[in-house]
Amino acid sequence: MASINEGSEDPLYLAYRSVGPSADLIVPAVALYLVAIVGIMLNGTVLVVTVKSSSLRGSANFLMALICLCELVHQIGHTFFLVVVISGTNFVSLLTADLIMTPMLFASNCGLMAMFCAAFDRFFAVVSPFKHSSIFTKYKIPYLLGHLLICVIYAALVQYFVLDYAFENAGNPTTGVVAETLLGPVGYKFFAGTFIISFCSTCCYVSIFVIIRCKNGVTQQTNTRVLRSLVIILSINIGGYLINLAMYQLLYAFGSFLGPPIRAWQFGFISGILLNAAAGSNAIVLFLNSTEYRQLFKKELRVVKEHFLKRNAVQPIGIIRLHHIK
Repeated sequence: MASINEGSEDPLYLAYRSVGPSADLIVPAVALYLVAIVGIMLNGTVLVVTVKSSSLRGSANFLMALICLCELVHQIGHTFFLVVVISGTNFVSLLTADLIMTPMLFASNCGLMAMFCAAFDRFFAVVSPFKHSSIFTKYKIPYLLGHLLICVIYAALVQYFVLDYAFENAGNPTTGVVAETLLGPVGYKFFAGTFIISFCSTCCYVSIFVIIRCKNGVTQQTNTRVLRSLVIILSINIGGYLINLAMYQLLYAFGSFLGPPIRAWQFGFISGILLNAAAGSNAIVLFLNSTEYRQLFKKELRVVKEHFLKRNAVQPIGIIRLHHIK
């Protein structure tokens, strides 16, 4: 861990390094975290139904669950930022932030590549449904591990650039917001990687659309309901990442024109909150677009409801028994 460079001339650092807990910092942090909590619960729900249901064992279901897992870890990572500002510390060194948030940053990039893997998997299923089905049936574990390995390699590569920049600028002050760890040169690389993944994924889905139109429909193997959900999730999530990072890069370069530094910093949270809302929308998209997922979600909700009803029913009985004992 590195200490903050106290000679830093960062205007936000100079304004808030010694003020203790400040509403200017805490309010955006709480707003972001509330959205993240909702996303954590929704993405967690997708993971629960995927693990419990034997019908969700396809490659698309696995990759969907991987995306949700990555987004869940990403959103849990916002806890660090919340703790930093609520405690009144307000700033930590860039290296400290990057090391603590490594799981969050790694998961974010792993999730981005998982979106491309999901797009390619659906492209493969549409182009050659029987071959896709045959390979997946015979080599299910290697096939899924191959996708996972690609995601891990990409995430590790991006994390290398992030940490390399952090070690070179170890003492730079940061509030712990993930976007602040992706500013400057490393931010440009991250943006370029996200754009390339987005472009390749879009090409896959455009190709799928063309093939489906030419075939006048698709076979059952293509899993069209999950395909539709994946297209929407890709559009929302990757669009959110691109907009959020572009916003922070613009604020990093031209934020001084917006007045006090805190205003530019707070303005960036608009896109940050929208990004986290997008990251938490996976379950909602699946609920609205997939009959299978919708039925499983309702089933889990009934289980939870019955659990709480039984729990509440037991408590009055216990109270009555205690009353009779007295």
